[in-house]
Amino acid sequence: MENDSGITETTETTETGRELTILTPDASVKEFQDFVEQAEKKLGIKIHLKATAQDAESREAQISNLLTSGNQDIDLIAINDEMASEFIPKGYLEPLGDDVLPEDIRSSFPESYFQKVCTYNGTVYSAPYMLDIMMLWVNQEFLEEAGVSDLGSKDRYDHFLEYDYGRNRYAYGSAWEQSYAYNDLFQTVNLFGGNYLDWDDENSRAAVQYLKELLENGQTPEDQMLDQYDQMEQKFIDGRYGCVYMYSGAMNIFLNSGKYSGKGIHVSNIPSFYEKRTIIATWQLAINHSSVRKEAAKAFIRYITSDEGAEYYSNCVHRAPARLDILRKGRLDIPDIEAIRSYVNTYELLPRYLTDNPMSGIKSMGTLFQKYIAGDITMDSFCAGAQNIVDERKS
Repeated sequence: MENDSGITETTETTETGRELTILTPDASVKEFQDFVEQAEKKLGIKIHLKATAQDAESREAQISNLLTSGNQDIDLIAINDEMASEFIPKGYLEPLGDDVLPEDIRSSFPESYFQKVCTYNGTVYSAPYMLDIMMLWVNQEFLEEAGVSDLGSKDRYDHFLEYDYGRNRYAYGSAWEQSYAYNDLFQTVNLFGGNYLDWDDENSRAAVQYLKELLENGQTPEDQMLDQYDQMEQKFIDGRYGCVYMYSGAMNIFLNSGKYSGKGIHVSNIPSFYEKRTIIATWQLAINHSSVRKEAAKAFIRYITSDEGAEYYSNCVHRAPARLDILRKGRLDIPDIEAIRSYVNTYELLPRYLTDNPMSGIKSMGTLFQKYIAGDITMDSFCAGAQNIVDERKS
């Protein structure tokens, strides 16, 4: 059948064919539940939501156990880049053909990202639905103290970082806990025009040295080596940090804090050191290969990636859709949507690099980074170790 949204649906005669179970970290989020209610009406499918763990490591272990056990109760799974990198090559997920993601839909996702993250050996295994863009956020109070209008140039950025903001206030904040430092390191390598896969590259080495000097010069605090994103976001909201790199998905958190405004914390352009580029990530939907309700799962993917579904999802949860055409032109109820659109239109959007054993690789890189930042190992030792980590899988 084809419903009034233009989504082709498959009518199944079995009772299970009219049901679907989705495993997602958003199972208890009311806004996502509202979207699912709409999808139920459109598709004529009863949809059950089951929650994953919020912690990244626990979530990965939970889903890994489910997939390896051949569990048939879960049909669709919300996965991020790390899980896609691990689970797709192992054959746990169902291929998605043109009947699920036709070419016009595939071409609407960021091209390099879609090919490297969602595709394996020419076959598509996951469908992005929510886009996260790494953005630079600033505290306007710090900008005014430093006497700079914005951080768009290297000179203004350097002046902003070097200014003395007083006791217990830092120009730069981050989350350098072992399993999170990877993102800041990757973004800084991009900023310097380096290559995360080549640690003989002078720009890659300059990037990690730059982060070390921020700590040595008192421009960023040592205690953030214990912090994940929750702690970093709160310190930024509390006015301890002048700027942070954080994904666009944090927009709602900053907005709900009451501090998000042109006079408070807000998005800034990324400084133009070399090339204008930033990293992105997505949440994606993948079908459990052991599912007995694959047609219902495919129908849901078709809906959430359709014009109507992608726009309605974004307006329900107030987050950016993974489809760039919808993001650029859709009628979207997303806080500061123009800032997000500006990033999409201005910067090259790059996928992160992940190994086949992503959580291990991420933590290994974070541990190595902490040792270098703390002065326990030399630059050469860090770069040799980092090269060994990325050489586990080059693609």
